Amino acid sequence: MDPSRQKHFSVVDYVIFAVLLAASAGIGLYYALSGGRQRTTQEFLLADRSMRCLPVSLSLIASFQSAVAIIGVPAEIYTHGTQYWFMGCAYVLGLLIPAHVFIPVLYRLRLSSAYQYLELRFSKAVRVCGTLTFIFQMVVYMGVCVYTPAFALNAVTGFELWGTVLVTGLVCTLYTTVGGLKAVIWTDVFQTAVMFAGQLAVIVVGVQRAGGVSEVWRKVLEGNRISGLDLNPDPTERHTFWTLGVGGVFLMLSLYGVNQAQVQRYLSSRTERDAVRSCYMVFPSLQLALALSCIMGLVMFAQYCGEDHADKLKSSSRDAMVIYFVMDMLQGLPGLPGLFVACLFSAALSTISSAFNSLATVTMEDLIKPQFPSMSEARATLVSKALASSYGLLCLAMAYLTHLMGDSVLQVALKIFGMVGGPILGVFCLGMFFPCANSTGAVTGLGAGLLMAFWVGIGSIVTRSSKTELLAPSCHFVLESENTTSALQTTFRNITSRPSGLRRFYSLSYMWYSGFSCFTVILTGLIISFLTGPMKEEDVTPGTIYPLGEKLLCFLPECVQKKLCCVTQPLSEEERLPPQHKDCNGLSCGHPPSSQEETEGLSSQPCCHNVEQETAV
Repeated sequence: MDPSRQKHFSVVDYVIFAVLLAASAGIGLYYALSGGRQRTTQEFLLADRSMRCLPVSLSLIASFQSAVAIIGVPAEIYTHGTQYWFMGCAYVLGLLIPAHVFIPVLYRLRLSSAYQYLELRFSKAVRVCGTLTFIFQMVVYMGVCVYTPAFALNAVTGFELWGTVLVTGLVCTLYTTVGGLKAVIWTDVFQTAVMFAGQLAVIVVGVQRAGGVSEVWRKVLEGNRISGLDLNPDPTERHTFWTLGVGGVFLMLSLYGVNQAQVQRYLSSRTERDAVRSCYMVFPSLQLALALSCIMGLVMFAQYCGEDHADKLKSSSRDAMVIYFVMDMLQGLPGLPGLFVACLFSAALSTISSAFNSLATVTMEDLIKPQFPSMSEARATLVSKALASSYGLLCLAMAYLTHLMGDSVLQVALKIFGMVGGPILGVFCLGMFFPCANSTGAVTGLGAGLLMAFWVGIGSIVTRSSKTELLAPSCHFVLESENTTSALQTTFRNITSRPSGLRRFYSLSYMWYSGFSCFTVILTGLIISFLTGPMKEEDVTPGTIYPLGEKLLCFLPECVQKKLCCVTQPLSEEERLPPQHKDCNGLSCGHPPSSQEETEGLSSQPCCHNVEQETAV
């Protein structure tokens, strides 16, 4: 039976989908009416800094594992083979470095916005530039996240596409606005379970209908969908081990190291140890999520042998093949189509709600509060909720722009994170690892990084020069001689058609965008800092530098270390308190705890005056 000729949602499917939306909204209402009832910005934006590592880790997974990944990764595997699976290698350093570098520095400063760090380390101008860059990145990305599940629901039920977009955005805006970060984190926990259940259901049924595990394995081998270790160092190759395993590290660092949506969860943890543990707990779950998505792509190939049926859903996008496959496999099984669409919406809602809350936080803390320092707590909380609602409506408009893009949703999402997230990562690295970098260098470096990233990104779109060779849609066995001849022909074609000049520059793999723009920021920032006068070590705010040079160059004499990386002298307990003590509600207080015990034992609302009184006593 052709799934394009019959709408698949039964009454049970609609019930399951409605339960998902109702449960998400119910969690938001529960936290709106319980505890402190979201009456303070501390509770609304940071969950009173009371969250344990398990819900935080599940929320970190849900924020990253969006509907874009659930739809995009199987489509990538179906079309290009399993090379993308090597992205899992990047998860190792991409999570270890944030756990041991970024989290300790940011958590000990007791921040509420990651970009407060940029003001402590550089200046207010750098903080505002970082905040505006992050806002632009997340608003654009939210359009992709809202559009993807709405497109899926439209394809399988016939619901009006933009009506579905509107429902998605409004439900998410509701529970984010009334329930705050606690509602966002606990709905993420619920939605993560739905995501894994939906993917498992599709894989189990798909393997059964494809003839079993052995038959699936035979077809993907014969169809040449199992990719080997490609060590080609050419940075213009779309996917190789180096682009995914090394370039992907910078992408992960921009997400899990300095992105406000993730940093806000670290900062909501009860202790620094809980924040670090939550980062460690993300690793196996992300590997499982990647494996499920890749296996789904292989099962799809075993079923259709690479043929494109997307046109049957009136779409030219390869992402539509995933929807076609799901509805084809699950037809006649009431409840399972609804479960998978609920899986997509769970992934989308978790990502979108995280973005709304983080956008409201940075706008409030970085742009509004500094201009209105005397604003009352009640007014600040009300404004924060209004901001969350406003961003919810803005992302609905961005969903329309996503509709106009030609690339797969996975490639669009990773390009956005690379082009905008990479320069933000570069500014944080410049501040944490290079004490001599100054404010002028940071602003100039950020501008240069964004300029280079958009130059490459827009150039690749205009020239369409990125290599996206498609594997042949076939399940028949390829003889070794035929395979060798085909490989030689492909190699010769690549050599003769290799672009040159600017076209080769535009051919840079999108997986290198983060690393390329990050190094551009650091190099430009250091050059400008030395030209305008490097920052003196006594002017650097204590607690904002990570001693990377000392750790990497520990085998060199101390005098050489000082010349190479501006090593600062150890600070006394009194000197460790930075000068920024803005208020007593813990939101803008920039003091780091003086010991690990203080980190573990600080209350959820530290008071700067109390610290000063204890020091005086």
